[in-house]
Amino acid sequence: MLLGLDLGTTNVKALVTDRDGQTVARGSCGIPLYRRGDGAAEQDIEEIWRAALAAIQQATRGLRGSDVKAIGVSSQGGAMQVLDAGGQPLGRAISWLDQRGRPFDEMLRADLGTEWFVERIAHRGPWLAIGQLLRLRQETGAAPERIGFVGDIIVSRLCGHAAQDGTSAALTLLYNPNLRTYDPDLLRRLGLAPSQLPALGNPRQPAGGLLPELTGTLRLGAGTPVSVAVHDQYASALGTGAVRHGTVMLGTGTAWVLLAVSDRRPAPVLDSALVCHHLADGLWGQIVSMVNGGSALTWALGLTGLPEGDAKKIDQLLALAPAGSDGLVFWPFMTPFGASALPPGTKGRLDGLQLSHGGAHLVRAVVEGLAYEMKRHLGFLAGAGCQVQQLVVGGGAAASRITSQLLADVARVPLRCFDSGESSLLGAAILARGLLEPAEPLATLAEAMAPTPFQVEPGSEASFYQEGYQQYARSLPLTQAQPL
Repeated sequence: MLLGLDLGTTNVKALVTDRDGQTVARGSCGIPLYRRGDGAAEQDIEEIWRAALAAIQQATRGLRGSDVKAIGVSSQGGAMQVLDAGGQPLGRAISWLDQRGRPFDEMLRADLGTEWFVERIAHRGPWLAIGQLLRLRQETGAAPERIGFVGDIIVSRLCGHAAQDGTSAALTLLYNPNLRTYDPDLLRRLGLAPSQLPALGNPRQPAGGLLPELTGTLRLGAGTPVSVAVHDQYASALGTGAVRHGTVMLGTGTAWVLLAVSDRRPAPVLDSALVCHHLADGLWGQIVSMVNGGSALTWALGLTGLPEGDAKKIDQLLALAPAGSDGLVFWPFMTPFGASALPPGTKGRLDGLQLSHGGAHLVRAVVEGLAYEMKRHLGFLAGAGCQVQQLVVGGGAAASRITSQLLADVARVPLRCFDSGESSLLGAAILARGLLEPAEPLATLAEAMAPTPFQVEPGSEASFYQEGYQQYARSLPLTQAQPL
């Protein structure tokens, strides 16, 4: 059997599968996020570690230590932990949601220019760890002695060796995907040496074996191979079988994210786009975040009193409102991160609100607004030559039949939907199998272990939603041309 571990922003989850990808057991444990009014968003690495242990314990309850043959680790990207010289954490981990580094990012972008960053890190400017390191240097007068990230720190506690792969390192924005190492020019500017960062490892090779002192706690065998940490979106690409050129994966978590798969390195299509080599050999990925997503739907469901995870009840509510939500239009810009190609400070908005509108109209308008944003971002990819040959959908939206149909109607392409909500977990389990079968391509293992999706074709409302999208796109305060 195989164990997949996913270190999310709000939950740590564990999944035990057999070699065919069939679920044997699950575990989950929530973790808090600490916010302050100055833009700080932090997490406690000790709480993440305890959650990881609890999730694994739940998933391995009743198993023998020899049952699980390998462990794969998927992690949130860019959550940075300052460490002392001995590798011990100093303070809380700085979440990827933390805003305090943004002013420093903007100053460095103005100083060096967009192309400097595109050439080195395949991103149009500094972000995530870069601004935070500049901020910390200003506050303390020196760069940290060492830094780690959530994924590699948990890997180190499992097997004694901190390591992440390129997909995880790319989300630090310190990684050069052409060189497949941390960018030397950028590190010099930040006053860092590669030895102060986590080791870069091959996702096809173990970072190490499970430490003997954990065998009793986790009911796993000493020396069980543990993978390096990989980024959760690329793990999701494995879990949904998004391992072929022309496939675009839509992940529908807290933030909806598109990952476009290509057989050559693409240029970043937006300032926020992140380009990196894929976990599958010979492929590249481009991550385009819509920033908003499940968080907007959770907000709307909270106003109606519905729990966010009940897909059946969500479908029942969505069915009460017609396509177009009786004229109610929603801009799903509900976070302080802004939105792609829109003026800074663009906020969420409801247009056309009438006394006749109820909770069903609100929730459907939110889903329609998110679907329109998906289409807008697909247009950015298409404009750069990345045509969608296949769209796969994972996460909570795939569990809703009405949402899936709405997405197919708006995109006007067939969808392959995976409704388990566990694609990154399954991807971690696929990674674990890859440790045991290093000669077998990960793409082959992914296609063998991914569950059978259900197909959704564009339906009778596709033409209606094409007109609805055009009206939506024309209503936005655009800063650059938008595809209609």
